[in-house]
Amino acid sequence: MKSVCVYLGANFGNDDAFKEAVIKLGNEIADLDLTLIYGGSSLGMMGLLAKTVKESGGKVIGVITRHLIEKEKPLEILDNLHVVESMQERKKLMQHLADTFIVMPGGIGTLEEAIETWNAIKIGEINKRIGFLNIDGFFDSLFSFLNICQKKGFLTEEQKSIPLVQSNVCALINMLTKLDEPVIREDKNLSLA
Repeated sequence: MKSVCVYLGANFGNDDAFKEAVIKLGNEIADLDLTLIYGGSSLGMMGLLAKTVKESGGKVIGVITRHLIEKEKPLEILDNLHVVESMQERKKLMQHLADTFIVMPGGIGTLEEAIETWNAIKIGEINKRIGFLNIDGFFDSLFSFLNICQKKGFLTEEQKSIPLVQSNVCALINMLTKLDEPVIREDKNLSLA
């Protein structure tokens, strides 16, 4: 694993635990000599993560849409900034550049990126890992909803268990870097609806 894409908010949220986790994650990414792939923003947790990785000696690649450049003001310290035309291009390029994915607290955009990547893994478009950093139970309601999806027959246990879920930065990174088995095994009887 050489690169990690982190999906997270362009706001800070209202819990200091989020900022603390971002700083811890940024330091770990740099210490492991991983390249950070992220949405390119200087704002909120996104900006804090990129700055932390750079200040710790790491490499950072941003991917942003032309439409968001003025609003989210990319950092000038990035090693590389890709400017694309659409959010769809942004997500596809981040998926292509990254070896694995980490989802941190964020809003609708973060959730969209996470679910689209999870689905791409589920249907076999990409064979990479995704993990949720569940700080202070932030994603508990999401996984409760997905349990309902499974109980109602819209999601298999295997599909639901694709993402790794941890509340500890180091534990999640350790899990993501140690795994080498296929993300989802091929099953001819598996409905991926």
